[in-house]
Amino acid sequence: MKNLFWRVGRLWCAGIVLLLLRLTQNRSGFDPATGLSVPSLPGMIALVILALCAAGEFALSFRNSKEKTAFCAQFAPPEQELLAAVLGSLLLAAGGILLALQGFRGGDIAAGAAGVLAMAAGAGVLVLNRKARAGGELSVAALIPAMLFAVFYVLAVYLPAEDDPVFMRYYLPVLTASMIAYAFSELAGFLRKDSSPRGFIFAGDLTVVLCLMSIADGSLARMLLFAGCALVLSVYLLLCREEAPAES
Repeated sequence: MKNLFWRVGRLWCAGIVLLLLRLTQNRSGFDPATGLSVPSLPGMIALVILALCAAGEFALSFRNSKEKTAFCAQFAPPEQELLAAVLGSLLLAAGGILLALQGFRGGDIAAGAAGVLAMAAGAGVLVLNRKARAGGELSVAALIPAMLFAVFYVLAVYLPAEDDPVFMRYYLPVLTASMIAYAFSELAGFLRKDSSPRGFIFAGDLTVVLCLMSIADGSLARMLLFAGCALVLSVYLLLCREEAPAES
């Protein structure tokens, strides 16, 4: 239980607190007539807490090894965590379906492509977990859809907001989408022995917090995608081994 709280529980607690602050900011921090940002105590508190979380996770990351390692050496096979992994994959797929429908109907190619890739990403995570649990051979191909989804999702979030003059409104979804791309690239890197525990745990921890906070922003599709990414990354943070087994 202590390990569960330290690995992911504290991240969810911080993320939920930030989610509530962001919801409050969205209600009171923008002028209803012009949409411009107005002074908001919840918004400022959220920024301070988020900055402290980022600084704290960066400091804690130095406790982890910077040596590049393989996926099977870094992560234990999923057991009790399998249900959360499946739920995260299903949320990714469900969010992808809604995003694809919205994107293609509205002529937003980046959003439509991100939606299709989110569905494939959910399936890829399921395949990866199934193979890891069965002790089968793992391939980076299972996470390629997740990496492509993350790239297209950055575009899908950023392009509609690029002309928005109100920084406080658009900074969070753009930052979160960028961190999702970073975290998934770090996760996939273990399958090619190109990632280290230090890099992945820092990226994963901060991305979980941001994803939960960002549920306050946007459509149902965005909420499902952020929740799915938070769950998937939480599972892998929980599966991180305390010590890597000796390689044969």
